[in-house]
Amino acid sequence: MLAVNAVVDEMNEMVAVLPETRGSVMNESGVSLNYVLSPTFVQPEDYHWFVMRVPYGKEREVAAAIQSPTLLTYAPVQTIARMKNGKRVFEQQSALPNMFFAYAREPELQYLHDRPIEFAEHPSWTPGQLHFMYDHTRKNDAGYDRKMTVPFDQMLSFIRVTMQNDEHVRVYLNDAFAAKQGDYVEVIEGKFAGVRGRVARLHGQTCVLVSLEGICIASTAYVPKAFLKKINV
Repeated sequence: MLAVNAVVDEMNEMVAVLPETRGSVMNESGVSLNYVLSPTFVQPEDYHWFVMRVPYGKEREVAAAIQSPTLLTYAPVQTIARMKNGKRVFEQQSALPNMFFAYAREPELQYLHDRPIEFAEHPSWTPGQLHFMYDHTRKNDAGYDRKMTVPFDQMLSFIRVTMQNDEHVRVYLNDAFAAKQGDYVEVIEGKFAGVRGRVARLHGQTCVLVSLEGICIASTAYVPKAFLKKINV
């Protein structure tokens, strides 16, 4: 077995010599989600946001372990308010308890998918449990289901919503959500500025919904109508 760091080091050596996997999602200070969100970021060729599946409760651990200068991961969390000893406290929980997103070229993720990875901190981890999620409605050239990906701009809106430490931000699985959705809008002011999605009313409040087809829906906290700009699609 190889420890995860050794596997990632070996992968980095591989991507250094394969032309089809050259590129970086890092700036001068290293891998940065803020860098990818910045208006100056230029998408590397052949990069996609892949949806990865892991054993329940392992999503943040695996996402952190496989991140590298050429592979950016994102495991969304949501803030939950609870009463503890008579006081209101806030906890962060995984929004999608058995999946995370990886921004990379497919060969890099495929390499990690095919390797036996063992976490030294958790000897009970079973190697080979990093899996792609598949879109059963679309086929590739060989006639097989395509690996599930999220469009870049859509993913950025999802990240801008879920990265906020706000108890009113929520992530719903598609089959557990039903709400009337209105115009397609962009938030132009406030902490959700740049988010694009459908306007809706949840719990009597105006919010914006970002839908990742076949996966989930993220809802902002309250957004004043004056902060919304209608977009024709």
